[in-house]
Amino acid sequence: MVLEKEFKEKISSLIDECLIPHGIQTHECDQKHWKYRSEEDFKYGHKAGIVMGISMGYYIAKYGKLPANEDLTEMTEMVELRKDEIKKSFADIHFFYKV
Repeated sequence: MVLEKEFKEKISSLIDECLIPHGIQTHECDQKHWKYRSEEDFKYGHKAGIVMGISMGYYIAKYGKLPANEDLTEMTEMVELRKDEIKKSFADIHFFYKV
């Protein structure tokens, strides 16, 4: 199945919503726990993962099944095309660490 135009438009809209700063704060992203080298790369991966999760959730709600490989690839490509915007938007993620 190739993603329908309406579905693509909805995913694009969901991505737009994910790019709006929401002041996300999390302590689960502790560098010592995850052993990441670059906080910037980790924040991008965190935000891109949120966008993909929301997109997949919408797909499952709409079609009642997991996306086929080709649909998942297309959804991933939609997110990757917006990577620069996603990178700019992650300034709203403020990590704080347990002491």
